[in-house]
Amino acid sequence: MGLVTATGTAIPESTLAELGEAIRGRTITPQDADYDERKQIWNGYFQKSPGAIVQVDGASDVVKVVNFAREHGIELAIKGGGHCFAGTGTVEGGLLLDTSLLRGIHVDPAKRRLVVQPGLEQGDVDAETTSFGLAVTGSQESYIGIGGLTLGGGLGWLARYRGLLVDNLISADLVLASGELVTASKDEHPDLFWAIRGGGGNYGVATRFEFDLHPQGDCMAGLLAFPIDQTVDVARRLDEFNRTAPNELTTSFAFLTAPDGSPAIGLGFVHADPDESTESLIGQMRGLGTGALLDFCGPMPYVAVQRMLDENTVAGHRYYPRSFLLPELRDEPLQILADGFVNAPSERSLVGGGLMGGVMSNVPASETPFLHREGYLTSILTSWTDPAKDEEAVEWTEKVYAELLPYTTGAVYANHLGADSAERIEDAYGSNYERLTRIKAVYDPENFFHTNNNIKPAGQE
Repeated sequence: MGLVTATGTAIPESTLAELGEAIRGRTITPQDADYDERKQIWNGYFQKSPGAIVQVDGASDVVKVVNFAREHGIELAIKGGGHCFAGTGTVEGGLLLDTSLLRGIHVDPAKRRLVVQPGLEQGDVDAETTSFGLAVTGSQESYIGIGGLTLGGGLGWLARYRGLLVDNLISADLVLASGELVTASKDEHPDLFWAIRGGGGNYGVATRFEFDLHPQGDCMAGLLAFPIDQTVDVARRLDEFNRTAPNELTTSFAFLTAPDGSPAIGLGFVHADPDESTESLIGQMRGLGTGALLDFCGPMPYVAVQRMLDENTVAGHRYYPRSFLLPELRDEPLQILADGFVNAPSERSLVGGGLMGGVMSNVPASETPFLHREGYLTSILTSWTDPAKDEEAVEWTEKVYAELLPYTTGAVYANHLGADSAERIEDAYGSNYERLTRIKAVYDPENFFHTNNNIKPAGQE
């Protein structure tokens, strides 16, 4: 399929060629040798075939691509790192704007400021900032694109200690649906600045971000695992332990297969600023269960912490997520998760969650669109490779999720929405959703940017 409009009308090759001549980047069509590689996104379950891909090489290229797509009535998708649970970084037959060439980064150690472009991945950012003994909250995997991560909120190992990524955002440059390039900050376009701190890619194409940085040295981190039949007791003790945990410490739980092949309840942790009390905290965590099947704990550079979970997923595999918040680790939902893990259709399926709260919970609910800041962000991430198993994988996920639903808060993290995006988008923002729709009506009244976890403009059905 070649490039088509939203109504299915073919765009002449000569018209696309004019765009290619006007930009510094390059256009890629299905006839090009690297088309299949460039169209790939992380979640193979949502893979599509764009009519053309444009690798932009600067903000001016973005302006030209946005104007081209708008003027010709072409659906436009934005791809940064390509890692989106809902597979929104692609489009069938439309135009894919690929920002992966935008990889500029600058650290100002004196001011503790970071300026980045959206083509960078988390590992790229961490490698640069930690060279100066600095960091800002990032994802929990090094391969996540910084652009989408930021716009959705940015929840990682440092969030309890330093706040969300959006809490540290100073300004951003965006190309609006009109093609205008603007800077959003507390002083310029403040409503837009509020909206992009969690509202996703609904308001424009980001071409630059500026963040505050914080001192960051080595961490104390690790993974413990106990027999899965201890799940309820271990989780209850973990919940009690977390009530007095310092903000520097973030814990998580996940079900896994231990080195001896048995199913286990795993506890991960990162202490971002270890001191003389850290060993005692780790000792307390070791005491949450008995007969440990895995005990891997020790000092670790922050860049290594950010790579700890990289091998848990494989780009291109098929993923079907359901994500939710648990207010506490109660017996019933943890047993449901444990039973679900044992019966998962694939050994690579992930079931687990992480502690929120800490510093980020001090931010008022109306300060950013991201208002669900406490509890345990928990996910069921079914993973498989054979398309013939799609129905089985989806059915299993929905069954476990339905059993869990009564124990959840009803909220969800926008970056963890999946196939349920349209039906649960309001759950991600709660009382802030209406304001997001009003700002959308100002900056994108026609909903030009809609191939995303979409927030419709106020007044649009």
